Amino acid sequence: MISGVFQKVWDIAEQWFPGRQIYHRSEGQVRYFELTSSMQVGGLAGAVLLTGWLCFTTISVAFHGYQMSRQTDAMERVRVESSRIVNEAMANEAATQALFESRVEEFRSTANEFQSRHETLSQLIQLVEDIDGEDYDPSPALDGGRLLMAATTADPTPRRARDDVVLSLADPNAPEDRVSSLIEQQDVVLAEAEDAAEARLENLRAVLRLTGLRVDDVLAENRESEESGGPFLSIASTAFGSELDMDDAFSARVTRIATRLIEAREIEAAVNALPLSIPIGADYRETSDYGARIDPFTGRSAYHSGQDFVAYRNAPIQAAGPGRVVYAGWRSGYGRTVEIDHGYGFMTRYGHLNSIDVRRGDTVRAGQQIGGMGSTGRSTSTHLHFEVWNNRQTLNPERFLRAGQYVQQN
Repeated sequence: MISGVFQKVWDIAEQWFPGRQIYHRSEGQVRYFELTSSMQVGGLAGAVLLTGWLCFTTISVAFHGYQMSRQTDAMERVRVESSRIVNEAMANEAATQALFESRVEEFRSTANEFQSRHETLSQLIQLVEDIDGEDYDPSPALDGGRLLMAATTADPTPRRARDDVVLSLADPNAPEDRVSSLIEQQDVVLAEAEDAAEARLENLRAVLRLTGLRVDDVLAENRESEESGGPFLSIASTAFGSELDMDDAFSARVTRIATRLIEAREIEAAVNALPLSIPIGADYRETSDYGARIDPFTGRSAYHSGQDFVAYRNAPIQAAGPGRVVYAGWRSGYGRTVEIDHGYGFMTRYGHLNSIDVRRGDTVRAGQQIGGMGSTGRSTSTHLHFEVWNNRQTLNPERFLRAGQYVQQN
């Protein structure tokens, strides 16, 4: 059917474009060129396609040019409007900057002295943060922190923590009001820093008193054990980088506070080194206390140089404070023994161990396991014999463990 339709169409095309011959005579010779129906139809179709393509491209170029023209006009309007907005913003900025510079210049002459004081206070606050680290905890429950303790050992009532004080000159008030505000801020900062320094010293000294030690004796022991020398540097130059005018009441007060804070840091270092942690990492009960008792082997009165703790076999034995292992092995009467030097003249001994997990020369932290509970040496049953030594003399471990209730070390 399709071939029949095609044949009819072709017959019509042959009628419209019959075959033609074009003759050419030259130099007595006659030549001709034949145009078939196919050639005529093909030429007509090519001419139609070429004409259509030319019309399409002409219209497309014209339409695209119109769109480009509209877009160019719109972009030009946007550019002009943006330029106007930018110019207005720059003008407003210039006016604002000029006003700001004039206000700053007016205030600068008055604020220079107070700015200097604020820098000193900022350094003081930094010194407080470096020494203090964390706020005081209101009770000996101790739920976290580097050094937490109650307000006093006798009356562990909450002490209000220092509020954060932001030292800033960004007060929008008039210069006179700003100066007054600065003075008030300085008084607040000094008062709170002074309270913090005194509170810290009070708590640190209280902890040392619980151990039965004198603060001066502990610190003197550390100073004698360290090499010393060098040029004299005052507290003011050490803490603030330059000498403060001690004739000025403000500078004298700052120096006094800094001195107390540095003293607190020195005492805190001693407290952190003391063996204040429970030496057992499991449930336990205390049996024999420090001092006179009836010897379990002879039945006669004897002196007990430590404190005994009972738990299960191989219960974890932990270092009571940070230090260095100076002995790890068998010691007569004590069985397997570990001894740790904590500095400041302090040493702890852990006897009757079933196993030892450290070696001589190891550095240990408070709470680190150093062995397992046992019954080696002169022992009647599984337990830990714990001793605290200071300058070759034994001390009552109970005092240190009681002080440890007010201190928690990382």
